[in-house]
This record gives sequence, C-alpha cells and structure tokens, in this order.
Amino acid sequence: MQNQDKQKVIETGKSKVAARFPFTVFLEQGIEYYYCTCGLGSSQPFCDGQCEGTGFEPVKIIPKRSGNALLCGCKRQYDPKNPNCDGSHSVANLDW
Repeated sequence: MQNQDKQKVIETGKSKVAARFPFTVFLEQGIEYYYCTCGLGSSQPFCDGQCEGTGFEPVKIIPKRSGNALLCGCKRQYDPKNPNCDGSHSVANLDW
C-alpha cells in the first residue's frame, strides 16, 4: 500500500491526507523538528524520510517556547511552509 500511496503522491503532486484532524504534539523550545508535508510518513506529523523522490520536503520547526501545538494532519493547509492547523480539513472537497 505504501508504494501505491507514494506513486499517487508523485503522479498527482498532492500530498496524502494523513489525518482528518490536527495532531496535538508537545514541542520543546529550541529543538529542531521536521514536519512531514507528503503525508506518507509513519511517524505523523513528523517526517521519517518517506518524501524522498516525491517532490515534497519537510518543513523545519524550531519552537520559540515549549508547549502544545496543533499541526496540520490533512496536509492541505493554505500556507505549506506553516505546519499549524488552519482548519483546511473542514473544507468539503478534500480527497480523503
């Protein structure tokens, strides 16, 4: 299934919807995190290298303070460089 998903991401240029909701994660101040933009990673919402060859690249996050964050699960946020959930998952025409 993973190879089919990867091929679809490559062919369509659209990331895979990883979840229909945001991921609540605790981020520590000053620690580098890499947010998955392709939707294929098995450690969502973080990148595990599955994006290789898809045209997608992870977004580096370095929090200015420690705390919980709501990171996009649908991978369709309006600003792909901003991994924070913006409610895009509530748009009716997403390809779940």
